Amino acid sequence: MSILKSNCGREGSALRFFYEYAQPVAGEGHFLHTYKCDGNPIPSFEGEPTLVTINGNIDDFTADVWNSLNSDNKVSLYTRFIDLATGEFEDRIVNKNQ
Repeated sequence: MSILKSNCGREGSALRFFYEYAQPVAGEGHFLHTYKCDGNPIPSFEGEPTLVTINGNIDDFTADVWNSLNSDNKVSLYTRFIDLATGEFEDRIVNKNQ
């Protein structure tokens, strides 16, 4: 998992962070935010991905996360479920303007 963002808004300067979870735990996920919290301007996300508990299937989880986001600021959401035994995965993408 990785995040790429501008370096304090400097054109042509980027920060890239990688996160690897070598021993993933069933029922746990990691959430990358776009923003840290409310504000004006809204401050960019910082730190490690947020640990989340996952209940239900990918559609339930995707709907729960999407519905919990601030409706004025949400744009899109990408979720992925990975079967730890087989490596098979499912993806979901939700966009506000679709």
